Amino acid sequence: MNRREFTKRVLKSTTAITTSYLGANALFSDNSNAAEYQNGDLQFKPLFNGKNLDGFVDMNTSPDTWWVEDGLLKCTGEPIGVMRTEKQYENFILDIEWRHMKPGGNSGFFVWANGTPHADTPFPTGMEVQMLDPQWAEINNRSDEYVHGHLFPVMELEGTTPDNPSEIARGRSYSLEKRVNGTGEWNRYIVVCVDGTLKLSVNGKFVNGIRSPERKKGYICPESEGSEIHFKKIDIMELPGGVISEDQIAPVVG
Repeated sequence: MNRREFTKRVLKSTTAITTSYLGANALFSDNSNAAEYQNGDLQFKPLFNGKNLDGFVDMNTSPDTWWVEDGLLKCTGEPIGVMRTEKQYENFILDIEWRHMKPGGNSGFFVWANGTPHADTPFPTGMEVQMLDPQWAEINNRSDEYVHGHLFPVMELEGTTPDNPSEIARGRSYSLEKRVNGTGEWNRYIVVCVDGTLKLSVNGKFVNGIRSPERKKGYICPESEGSEIHFKKIDIMELPGGVISEDQIAPVVG
């Protein structure tokens, strides 16, 4: 399946995005904008350009934490923290290919996140898309539910509703199938973020979702959390904006 066809299927996963394909006028009060999207302006663009860290700002890691080599974005995992995008995003689709290089590796992505760490923690307020190596569960004597794409609010983001409430980690949503590949193998996440709702596809199948009425726009933050992780691709498709209030937007930082 080529990416054009895959994208169409992804877009149909939520009512709002499906509407953009079946009748884009419903998404816009300005018909000229509707016509623009009907003519095919929706497209993926690289958030990571394969050459350098342009478009990202280090929040609280170090100059040696993130680097680009052989077209891959690599992260040492030390120190624990994040970098963020230069700009905020509201409605979008992320297409991410990643792999852990160490058994039990831990990482993830924050979406709709603040641009600064929360209080005395290394992480910002937002929604996290978990990226764990499958051996993490055995190494840490925890349930293997954790390692297949947990979704959850972080740093006091309140009011979220998980699609699949976890019985072992309150407030989190767990994946309905175990689809994450092992150490050194590539995984592909498709993350659809629309109007406070986040849906996750793991290696070709949608298996998880969560909703936040409190946060609908913010920064995208790759995470450094203790072990080396590589990203082959981080592409983004920006989607039409929605109805949003100021208190649903992360504070803007310079």
